[in-house]
Amino acid sequence: MKEIGQRRPSSTRPVLVSTLAMMTMVVGSVPLRSAGAQLSAGLWQADSMLALGRVAAAESLYYAASSARPRDAVARAALGRYLAARGALRIGAVLLEEARLFGGDTSGIARSLAPIYCSLGDYRALATLPASPLSAPELKRVRWLVSHPPVLEFPDSTATVPYKPLVDGSGVGTASLGLGERRVDALIDPRVSGVVLRGRAARRRSGLRVFGDDSTGAMAILPELHVGDVTLSNVPVRLDADSSRDTRRARQTVIVGLDVLRRLAPTFDPLTKTITLRRSGQIAPTTVGTRAPMLLDEQGLRFVIEGRWETAASPKTAKLLGAQRWTLDAKHGALVLQ
Repeated sequence: MKEIGQRRPSSTRPVLVSTLAMMTMVVGSVPLRSAGAQLSAGLWQADSMLALGRVAAAESLYYAASSARPRDAVARAALGRYLAARGALRIGAVLLEEARLFGGDTSGIARSLAPIYCSLGDYRALATLPASPLSAPELKRVRWLVSHPPVLEFPDSTATVPYKPLVDGSGVGTASLGLGERRVDALIDPRVSGVVLRGRAARRRSGLRVFGDDSTGAMAILPELHVGDVTLSNVPVRLDADSSRDTRRARQTVIVGLDVLRRLAPTFDPLTKTITLRRSGQIAPTTVGTRAPMLLDEQGLRFVIEGRWETAASPKTAKLLGAQRWTLDAKHGALVLQ
């Protein structure tokens, strides 16, 4: 009996220890699951508020989620994508880079970072981006741009360019631009990113540096793009030789995305038919006007008009922008109606 009594504690101790360990694991995992569920709920609410056009509420929720779990990759990436879409490109890029370091989805983050780096002109970061979504020709062009970065020549603090406003939703308007020594009528289209040369302009490759073709067209560099007195050099362009579709965009040989001009804080005035560009890329904080929050991301450019999101090419927005003076204050994520 004595031997049995002495052996019992040794035989039951592992069972007790194992049970306690399991209880500790179960109890300890509850707060973790609860925190994860709270984070998911918070981000879902933020996304919902943003979709409803309640930008201030969405922003507070994105910040709250990231502050509650500052090393959570999902929360960090969500805040980064939101801020970049509102115009805070550098801050958004840093947050997305941190999300990758915290174990975030490398491919998904790369897809978000690529257009941000491009807008920032950070071609070195774009050329070394892990899990890059760029095609081989795009990557070849980016590597060339690392040692031949675009240059902006601005003779004065502001520049004025004549344009013809449009109200049919096909674009913001048309303007005469210079491609090297040639003058062409270009369509300013918020649905397009960068500069696209179509039809004859795409086939006339003289003066262009071409890096190859992918599924979207040929990747090239335009030595100089003249917008009034402003000159942009080493401009990335896409060549699209297919102009068979019977639309205004198809008839235009040159299409310029609004993102090309956004860093110059452009003001479009349909009454005087002029575009004013600013070298500083900023407008005065005291500028009078109604501010409509904007987003520019993979879904394109859109604004909150009368409490709901409208694309830049929607009938309501097209009529508004074709009849009223407005400024794209991209650095502060707003469309200023004046």
